[in-house]
Amino acid sequence: MNNAHLEAPTYEVYYPTTLWSEILPGLWQGGTEDFDVVRYGNGNSGVTKKDFDFVATLYASANPVDWFVHEMRFGFYDHDMNDFEVEALRDIVRITHSQWKSGNRVLVRCQAGLNRSGLVMALVLIREGYTAADAIQLIRSQRGNAALCNSTFERWLLQTDVECWRN
Repeated sequence: MNNAHLEAPTYEVYYPTTLWSEILPGLWQGGTEDFDVVRYGNGNSGVTKKDFDFVATLYASANPVDWFVHEMRFGFYDHDMNDFEVEALRDIVRITHSQWKSGNRVLVRCQAGLNRSGLVMALVLIREGYTAADAIQLIRSQRGNAALCNSTFERWLLQTDVECWRN
């Protein structure tokens, strides 16, 4: 797909209508419930074994997932990529992709389910063989046009060397 054909996000409905959206069979992207965060102290996550086998959590304030759900946490800010730990990002992408390919139900979540989860989801799709543009388009078609509305993340994805994410 030619990058010039990417549609800019529209904000008619800013947030998706569901907390989680299935991007491909068994591979989900989403956010965190408003009260499912550490500062409220309830310690109860809305993510249970009946929902997912593996969760990649990218929002540091999210409560841990429920018992018997494998979780990998890598909190990072939804802004620029200047102080980004690329090797840590590579690890979470590799492990998330591996969990999904082994047949597990996988959720990639952040706070709103748009940008941090969109960045990691796009990289998982790139690892699967998608181009960056096709990955972004698929995510927006399944999660909503506001997905990956962080233009820094989108530009970074479109300029990244996809081959380094496939190994």
